[in-house]
Amino acid sequence: MAEFQYQGVDKSGNKVSGVLDVSTEGDLRVQLRALGIRPTKISKKIEAVSSVATVLKVNALSVPSEALVTFTRQLQVLIGSGVPLVQGLEILSEQVSSASLRTIVLSVKDKISQGAYLWESLSAYPNVFPKLYIALIRAGEASGAMDQMLKRISRYLEDSERIRKMVKSAMMYPIIVISIGVIVVSLMLVFVIPKFEEMLKNGGQELPVPTQIVITASHFLQENILTILGVGAGLFYVIRRYLKSEEGKAFIDRMTFGLPLFGGLVQKSGIARFSRTMQTLLASGVNLIDAIDICKATIDNVVLEEAVAKIRSEVEGGKTLGAVISKLDVFPRMAVQMISVGETTGNMDKMLEKVADFFEGEVETMVGGMSKLIEPFVLVFLGGTVGGMMIAMYLPIFKLAGGAE
Repeated sequence: MAEFQYQGVDKSGNKVSGVLDVSTEGDLRVQLRALGIRPTKISKKIEAVSSVATVLKVNALSVPSEALVTFTRQLQVLIGSGVPLVQGLEILSEQVSSASLRTIVLSVKDKISQGAYLWESLSAYPNVFPKLYIALIRAGEASGAMDQMLKRISRYLEDSERIRKMVKSAMMYPIIVISIGVIVVSLMLVFVIPKFEEMLKNGGQELPVPTQIVITASHFLQENILTILGVGAGLFYVIRRYLKSEEGKAFIDRMTFGLPLFGGLVQKSGIARFSRTMQTLLASGVNLIDAIDICKATIDNVVLEEAVAKIRSEVEGGKTLGAVISKLDVFPRMAVQMISVGETTGNMDKMLEKVADFFEGEVETMVGGMSKLIEPFVLVFLGGTVGGMMIAMYLPIFKLAGGAE
């Protein structure tokens, strides 16, 4: 026998909680249902050390987004084909490529076999299944439309992953190019410039200022290479740790949002994500306040999170969504107008879908345009830097050749 803590709702809709001695979680659910109690949370009373170890183990599990999309799509096909949930999870546990996801699927299957709900079992892994995922699964189980909900989740995850990859590639491209440029210049200063220096010293002539600057930079880099690498590694570690913190993430989000080119990209991708999330939730029967809360948890941008927090308090106070977002600078005028029309006509979910489609298209266009715009600057940067260094080193040779004539 073991002690289980439970929280639930009785037949009158009142919240209840307590502790029961039973052999398994399944026996506890049988007893609670006999008492007319629908459990919402069940946990086994264990020692604190074991509990902490379990939490750390659960939080350590991570699943690639592509694997989660594939799992959801496959589960939707199985459920739509009439395969029982437990059997479907058993089939998928043998097919998933991610070891972490296989562990989760087997654990979820065992809990469902004992009488747990799917949404309840998935909610034990918040790092893998976002709040929107859990909310839609819960709505699907309550309405009996699990197949439709899984289809909506799959589409949402696929659209979100596509936009995320586009924005990430646009942000990473200039960083990668600059890094390559720095590496190329450093290698030239360490290995190429010294060869030229030896040749020029044999000429015995006075070196031009540009040439002397390049040689001085080469000497500095060679003499302090270990110090520079050590300081660089230290700064990289500190900055990386800072950017992973809540404060650092907030700083980057606010700074990026205000940049001339990337700010618009981040804003439009954020509005597309907000609209797509709201549309998916509202179309699935989730009420507006809960949908706003889930949006805030999934939007992944501090500036937009703060805006959504303001939206929630205002809407809860009785104001319309369109009236609230019209006062926020982060929402473009077109989005405000379309959402207001959706509220007026009662087609909020359809209008939000149009807003999401429009801004996702804008993001794709911006990413394509940025790639073409950055390429000339890349050529100028690399060509100008490397070419300038080579010209500086050839200046004495040109001068010597001119004097010989």
